Amino acid sequence: MKHTVNTIGFIGAGNMGSAIIARLAGSMPAEKILVFDTEQQRVLALKNKHGITPVKKAGESCSADALVLAVKPDVVPSVLKEIRESLGADTIIVSIAAGVSISSIEAILGSDKKIIRIMPNTPSMVGEGMSVITGNKTVTEKDREKIESVFSLIGKVAVLPEKMFDAVTALSGSGPAFVFTFIQALADGGVKMGLPRDKALLLAAQTVLGSATLLMESSEDPITLRSRVASPGGTTIEGIHVLEKSGFSGIVMDAVEAAAVKSKKLGE
Repeated sequence: MKHTVNTIGFIGAGNMGSAIIARLAGSMPAEKILVFDTEQQRVLALKNKHGITPVKKAGESCSADALVLAVKPDVVPSVLKEIRESLGADTIIVSIAAGVSISSIEAILGSDKKIIRIMPNTPSMVGEGMSVITGNKTVTEKDREKIESVFSLIGKVAVLPEKMFDAVTALSGSGPAFVFTFIQALADGGVKMGLPRDKALLLAAQTVLGSATLLMESSEDPITLRSRVASPGGTTIEGIHVLEKSGFSGIVMDAVEAAAVKSKKLGE
């Protein structure tokens, strides 16, 4: 049985923070969710819609079992300095700030604090996210399970070492943008061949969604599933030939590599 948090605090209620809060509010007592944001209107909107508990100072969120830092990366150091005296000894600090390493958080709070770093992605906003989690040496398996239970509410969760987070950022973090680009291209192809724009976009988006769902629920690999669509001498293999002749697979791999290299540079 997974361990869960009884209370959880949030510093930051932007798009990602609000998405997580909204999901949590439906599965735990909303008043146990403490939220702070410099834009108080965001917090009041969450209170009115979900019944969360607003707090007026960042440090007031620190009494929770877990504290989620959902602020922009460049704000993290100042927030940590502001709250470090208010943190409880057993509070689990969870950072979803891209590019902010565990060691940089430890440098401010100390390595004795329980620190978890998570890389979620934008589909979390509709409950279909991919979150990758890692923690420092102070984090126990029970601690990690508590945070996994929280983020499983907004999608899938995987555990990987922090050294892989540049690749994670490139694949699941930047990946939605690559997929949106592919969906747009599919739709444009449909429009070129005479389909109305709205119908072409519907066909493209649902085809990608359905294909991903089929893959997730199948025990087969993508190439095997592809072969079930590509009949000998048919239309699909003709299109695949064009994609591969143009270097489609290699281009996608290059895009992931370029994003990973950029992520590493940003973190230096």
